[in-house]
Amino acid sequence: MVHSQESSVLQVGRPDDVQLEPVPGLEWSLATEAHPESQEAATPASLRTSWIHTAPEHQVLELFRKLHGAEHHLPAPWWLRALDRGELPSRDAAFEIEDEVHAVLRSRPGWVFVPWAGTGESGYWEYAPSDRAPMRMPTTVALTDEHTGWLNVVPAHRDTEPVPIPIKGVSGLIAMVPQIETW
Repeated sequence: MVHSQESSVLQVGRPDDVQLEPVPGLEWSLATEAHPESQEAATPASLRTSWIHTAPEHQVLELFRKLHGAEHHLPAPWWLRALDRGELPSRDAAFEIEDEVHAVLRSRPGWVFVPWAGTGESGYWEYAPSDRAPMRMPTTVALTDEHTGWLNVVPAHRDTEPVPIPIKGVSGLIAMVPQIETW
């Protein structure tokens, strides 16, 4: 078998005809694979075990940019998309934001960290007391790259998911969390 630095699939037609084709999805899947499994994670920091979290930041960005072209919409953490656009100074700055949000919410009764978000994602927080009939989904706080406040809140809802409410960073969350807990 032929092996190169890029993930590839070996295709053989005639015995002397060897052709390599890149497999970006597989390469990205391996780059975002977390150890331990995210179901065992109790904090955002415990999810930071994959290659995208531990490899040199410039290599992570390089691979993301290489594979994320117009044809590919890679599943990626909020911070990687923001870092790629130059909206965050570093991956470590994003990790600080995740840890600050976690510290704020874990210090309040009723908030639960949910680690099983999408591939490579950072998890989110649910307000357990809002998970009551007739609600179908509890109030949720999630990190986002949709705006530079980096946080969205989705109020508890029964049917149609409401439009996420942008929060202006950790200080905005601290100011709003008493109100958010009443939704």
